[in-house]
Amino acid sequence: MHDNIHLVVFLSRAMPLRRWDKMGILDREVAIYKRMLPKLGMVTIVTSGGDDELLFQDRLGDIKILHNHWGLSPNLYSLLAPILHAKTLRHADVYKNNQPDGSWTAIIASKLFHKPLIARAGYLWAELHRTNGGRGIKAMVIDWLQRVLFKNASQIILTTATMKQHIVEKYSVLPQKITVVPNYVDSSQFHPRPEIKPECGRICFVGRLHPVKNLDLLIQAIAQFSQASLFIIGDGPQREELESLVKKLNAPVRFMGIIPQGQIAIELNRSNLFILPSDSEGHPKALIEAMTAGTAVIGTNVIGIKEIIEHNQTGWLCSPDSASIHDAIQHLLSNPDLQKQLAKAARTYAIQNYSLTHIAAQEEQIIIHLVDQTR
Repeated sequence: MHDNIHLVVFLSRAMPLRRWDKMGILDREVAIYKRMLPKLGMVTIVTSGGDDELLFQDRLGDIKILHNHWGLSPNLYSLLAPILHAKTLRHADVYKNNQPDGSWTAIIASKLFHKPLIARAGYLWAELHRTNGGRGIKAMVIDWLQRVLFKNASQIILTTATMKQHIVEKYSVLPQKITVVPNYVDSSQFHPRPEIKPECGRICFVGRLHPVKNLDLLIQAIAQFSQASLFIIGDGPQREELESLVKKLNAPVRFMGIIPQGQIAIELNRSNLFILPSDSEGHPKALIEAMTAGTAVIGTNVIGIKEIIEHNQTGWLCSPDSASIHDAIQHLLSNPDLQKQLAKAARTYAIQNYSLTHIAAQEEQIIIHLVDQTR
């Protein structure tokens, strides 16, 4: 047993626990660390949030919290945290960042205290920034920071093989330094509920309301149906614009805002279909949660989605345009037997590949092996 390993996880610069909670994902994000805690021995989370972060201690259980009780700005705190928390960080065994944004905190700590660093990226920050229209000096700085992270890491965890290939080619990182560990899903929460009957024509989207998600195209497609309705779960910068579009098209769409994970699982069971019409994705958790819940899924044939959905086997792929989205919805709504077939296959695939138990075991082995090498 390796029950004396102390893992320190550095949260992103502007993503403290309270924001995770506001987004409804706090319990989901800390689930893997709760699962690994008995095997490792100690887990500490470093967060840029203030004293109110301690309000979440009960929900984190035995996971320790190091927070910004000096009231510093997130940027300044991200630079000074290794020094401010030196007493704890010096005696830890291994560090891990949660996402590339703000990972310099972990890099600085790793250099100061000579600890191994696991660089984790659920998305590629530089590539996402460019996809969202980022250009100029900021884009160059983000790309440089991402390069520094991967070059200084002892091990790298990425969520897809496509990301791994990109990093190897772009930054000349050794392939053996990278392990592909996909996002996980808690199958005890996301599962079919026989007592809940799907509502005819009900379609569900879960995610951030952002242009990259192509929700305007989805709304345009839904507006053409008389016997279908779309339930949008989540929030984001595009909400007001999308609400105006719904009103203009008189589309059957309901905005549900941010709701707890448990309620999302119920909403998925109430739906005939889940759809993710994005331009690109990293490794979308909402998609694998829908698959695990036993809901038939539609996704666009783009990077991050096509690696998860096998067309006409575990889901349905379409092009990122309103006509193709409309045709995919129409095809599945008119074929209930196909819906059931895809939903069943999707759940089997998700359980085999993305279960919390399976993914936690993978990360445990990476951490234990790295610490054993260091010691």
